Formats: sequence, C-alpha cells, structure tokens
Amino acid sequence: MPQNAIPRYQPTFRKDEIDLILRFAARGESVGFMGIAGVGKSNIVNFLRDLPHNAFQSAQEGAGLFFPIVDAPQWQGTPESSWKMMVEALDQASKELVPPAGDNKVIPFDRDERSFKALQERLQWICRELGHKVMFILDDFDQVVETGPLPMLERLNGLRSELRGLLSYLVITKRLPHILGRQLNLAGNSKFYDLFRHNIYALTPYVRDDALQMLKHLNELAGNRLVEGQLFEIYRIAGGHARLLRLIFNIWIEEGATGIKATYFANKPDVKQECHRILTNLHRHEQEVARRIARGEQSADDQAVIDHLARRGLLDNTSPPAWFSPLFDQFLRTYEG
Repeated sequence: MPQNAIPRYQPTFRKDEIDLILRFAARGESVGFMGIAGVGKSNIVNFLRDLPHNAFQSAQEGAGLFFPIVDAPQWQGTPESSWKMMVEALDQASKELVPPAGDNKVIPFDRDERSFKALQERLQWICRELGHKVMFILDDFDQVVETGPLPMLERLNGLRSELRGLLSYLVITKRLPHILGRQLNLAGNSKFYDLFRHNIYALTPYVRDDALQMLKHLNELAGNRLVEGQLFEIYRIAGGHARLLRLIFNIWIEEGATGIKATYFANKPDVKQECHRILTNLHRHEQEVARRIARGEQSADDQAVIDHLARRGLLDNTSPPAWFSPLFDQFLRTYEG
C-alpha cells in the first residue's frame, strides 16, 4: 500500500467506545459491549490490536497496557483450551517482552491445571513484576457465556482477584450476557459476570465519519473508482453497518452501478444473507417485535423492546419506528422465514 494511502482507521475511530475501553482498562475494571452481527465489533478488536501498548500510560510511570485477543469461536469447549488460548493471546500481545524461564519445581498432573498455572505465572510476571496492565479481549464470547462451564468462568474472576487493578476483561457479545447465560444462572451465580454486569454498553452502527473513512479507504484500494456522492449514498443505504457497507461497495464496484436505488441492493443474495444474519442473531423477542414493526402491527406492549432496539442502534427513531438501514427495512417487509 502506498505511503499516502488513506488509513482504515482515523485516530478518532469509535472515539467514545475506545476512550471508554481505555478508561476501564487503566483502572483495571472490566466492561462489556453488545452489538448486532456485522456491526463492526471486529474492527474495534483490530484497532486495539494495533494500538501501541504504551500509547495510553497508566498512572504508574512506564507501565504499559496490553490487549490480548481471545477469538472465542476457536474455543474447543474445554477449560484447558481456554487457558491455552489466553496464554497464546498474551504472548502475542506482549511479544516484545522476554518471558522468564518457567518454574518447573511443581508441575500439576492435570493438563487443565498445567495450562492454568502457565497462564497464572505469565500474568503474575507481566502485571506484578513488570507493573503492566492487561485487558483480555474476549471476542464473540456468546457461546462461552451460554455454555460455560460456570467454574471455568469463575476462574477468570479468580485471576482478576489475584491481580486487582491490573487485570480486566473486555467481553464482546451479540446478545445480553445474562440472557445468554440463563441456563447457568449467570446473573445469580457468577462473580465473573459481576465484574462487568453494570458496565455493558451497546455497540451501534458507525457514525458518518467512521463509515465514510472506511469507504474512502476501500475506494482508494479499488483505484478511486467512486466519487464522494456515491460513497455517501452507500453510507445512507447501509446505515453505518460495517458488513453492509463493504457488501454494497463491492457490488457497486463489480457491477459499475450508477444511480441505483436501495431496492436493487436489497435483492442481492449476499445482502439478504447479511440482513438475515442480523435478524436471527437477535433475541427471539426482539425478532418478533422487529417483524411486527415491519408489518405496522406493533403495540404499546412492544415499547420496551422497541426502546431496547433503539439503544442497540437498530432503530434510528422509535415514534414511528425507523430502521437504521433501508436495506434492513425492506428485508423485514419481505421476510417470510
């Protein structure tokens, strides 16, 4: 990429969300973000991945802040795989540090315990001995929150208790964690959930500046084939939804579209599939109310869910309800699933 290329992210990318995350991490406190499918959760992860560990100095002179990224969909369903993934993520995030030799005097027989001990020792070294802070990014954590096991989640809380003020978690899900974790009674039984239960925020679609920055970046990579007005039209149609922005941009480039209405894109298979993914990743009650809104059949009983959909960024307006994207609006009007 040429040196004068338009960067994917501006320094002000997701400014409110990034500032919030950094404030929590600097205090050693955990936070949760919930966002609809394709809204750009991974872009926040990528932004934090590329953030220099010393870009945000903590109160302690010289201390750094590391963001190990755990890609939860790769989890194999066992505590051992969790601890190994966390060690690998920590090693990747702190690869500029040279770890000390391991203590082999006492080696747990159980493989799960061996993996957990390796994680524990690495965190003690980075946080206690070197004075850095660590915020694990638990990305796409829905399945783990839903299935547990609960004792494994509670060990995450135990690690944080050992390193209070130094270790925290950024938990990213598509649905509210206490809804996902009903079978585990997460809300009543989990101290891990208590770490962030009062600090859960909705991740809404991009604001205009972030959406247009993404489109300008894509456009430059494509040889600047679209003019500014066309990029703005893509933003208007996609409503700031990261995945829809990319899909519409690609279709426009591939088909040389000019002056095309939202209905044209709404009928494209990839766009339909993405809208379907957004809908089916909502909670059942949200899906039901969304379909009633599309039919104009919502009632006063639906208002609490309508307000919730607005907080999540799916609705730009609640009276009357207006969807974040004309594409999603049309998809709901014709959806027969």
